[in-house]
Amino acid sequence: MIQDFLNELTNYLSGQSFSIQLISWLVIILLLIVGFYLLISLLFFPFMYLYNRLTDKNKSNSLSKKDVLLGKLTLKIHGDSIGEVMEIGSKEARSTYPAKFFREKDRLSGLKLEKGTNVIIIEFDDQGIALVIENKNG
Repeated sequence: MIQDFLNELTNYLSGQSFSIQLISWLVIILLLIVGFYLLISLLFFPFMYLYNRLTDKNKSNSLSKKDVLLGKLTLKIHGDSIGEVMEIGSKEARSTYPAKFFREKDRLSGLKLEKGTNVIIIEFDDQGIALVIENKNG
């Protein structure tokens, strides 16, 4: 079947000009390469998926609840409001998170931290909000 198709294709192309023959064979070769790539990808996908699942050390790009990081407020926090903090401790990548006060007494007393204040990110709550306190040393 494939041999018959190739014979018919060769007979058809032999009546065409050289440039048409060249372009046709280049397209056929390109299609064969893409088909081979797709076949190999489908065959090896389960193995690569399993390999990545077993060896991936970076399970998530978000921070864990136990990380303590330095940050700088990009939006002010006042009382029980939610501001925004940019994590600046890693030096490699900057991430921003919604933020509110860690201590209940800071929230209830109406404490206000302005934009640009250095803070310490203590933990993250279940909604992913960073709980912060003012960094007195920074």
